[in-house]
Amino acid sequence: MSVYLVGAGCGSPGLLTRDALECVSAARHIVYDRLIHPDILQLAPSSCEFHLVGKKERNHTMGQDEINDLLVSLGRTGETVVRLKGGDPFVFGRGGEEAEYLEKYDIPWRAIPGITSALGGSLLAGLPTTHRRNSSSVTMATAHRRCGVRENDDAYWRDIASSPGTLALYMGTSNFAETADLLMANGKPPGALSSVVHWGGWARARRMDGTLEGFALMARARELPSPSIIYIGDASGIKLSPEAGPMRGMQVAVCRPYPECWETGRALERLSADCYGLPLLSLERIDPDESSIDSIATADWLVLTSPRGASRLAEVLGDMRRIKGRIVSIGKGTSEMLRRIGIISDMESDGSGKGLAETLKNVVSPGETVVFARNERASDEAVTASRSVGAEARIVSTYRMVPREVPGLEVMREQWASCGLDAVVFGSSEMAREYSERLGRPPKGTSLVAWGEKCANSVRNIFGIDAVVMRTPDMDGLIRALATRME
Repeated sequence: MSVYLVGAGCGSPGLLTRDALECVSAARHIVYDRLIHPDILQLAPSSCEFHLVGKKERNHTMGQDEINDLLVSLGRTGETVVRLKGGDPFVFGRGGEEAEYLEKYDIPWRAIPGITSALGGSLLAGLPTTHRRNSSSVTMATAHRRCGVRENDDAYWRDIASSPGTLALYMGTSNFAETADLLMANGKPPGALSSVVHWGGWARARRMDGTLEGFALMARARELPSPSIIYIGDASGIKLSPEAGPMRGMQVAVCRPYPECWETGRALERLSADCYGLPLLSLERIDPDESSIDSIATADWLVLTSPRGASRLAEVLGDMRRIKGRIVSIGKGTSEMLRRIGIISDMESDGSGKGLAETLKNVVSPGETVVFARNERASDEAVTASRSVGAEARIVSTYRMVPREVPGLEVMREQWASCGLDAVVFGSSEMAREYSERLGRPPKGTSLVAWGEKCANSVRNIFGIDAVVMRTPDMDGLIRALATRME
């Protein structure tokens, strides 16, 4: 096996390449930095070990020499190691240094390119780095040279200042006043059109336009935000406006099991939000005894109350042809999961526990058997409704939800501290309880969104905050609920 130097791209996990996704999905170890989107780590196998080595200004979790030694140590295990970097590993990501070090110790390696922030961030901000009218080239440079490097410094800045087209400066905000002085001293006009793109590639990205001299003044006043790419050149005079969705710039955490949190997050990102998945709980199988399995197969009504319960059905029964009765699904997601295993539900409720209870009261007859194949801790509202009409209702627990570690949680919390968190979406009461135990209270000013009335009651009891209740338990309902935050 190899050490893979993988570019995670800039911003949304949707910008991850297919090759990068395959590497992450097969990783035994992932060595990652703070500029990746933390949701990418959820694509790794459950057996994967995670190593945070990211750097913050003046605060390094690990120095580069230590990172190099770690990669060699992990590479010697013969297991698949992924060094996951924001952007592209060979564009100011020190990937070249790490590759050299691996070769020094005969560790095989491969590189997977990523979308570097100077290109992906400018594109999404409506800034074309090349344009036939005014910019026929792009120069990518760092304004933060290696510590102690001073030889040929004048020549370096002279070459950078004379570069035609667009100049994109990485790692330049903290010392841009000095950088701007060097550029102007070497021929860049003070009035050169310039742009700063902050958090390029993310929904929260912000573009500022001005001049080289103007941004130098902002830098002296410590008003240039980090992380940013600074662009200098006539392309900055082009101000395009890419279409933005209704959730533009919102920061949303989604507390649902994986893969639902991933799917929800990516759907919201297509509406221009930044989303963070919090799969705080995961499915643990429960194997029913033969009597319980027979009751599932022979029930007059078999009720599935979640996509996870539906996915367990084939595993529990083995042969789906054993089912004799009619099947009721709680909602669209559960019906879709049933279709994936080759079953069409006879009846579909509106996705809520209350709606399922009303559906069963209307169709179940006295004396019929109703079996709920479900989560060990699911609501009993529909069970009580079935018994109220004289049916024989039985619960067969096929799984339970148990706590799981969320990789990259420390990166999420750092980003929330820096960029804020507009909303937390709770997919169940269990998720709200787990959030409280693991993360405490949501950041001040954060809106809470509940997947139904029962969940909202739990949120109120746990946090003492009234949650926005989704009108319907689907993406439309979630979008409407989040829209109240935007108003």
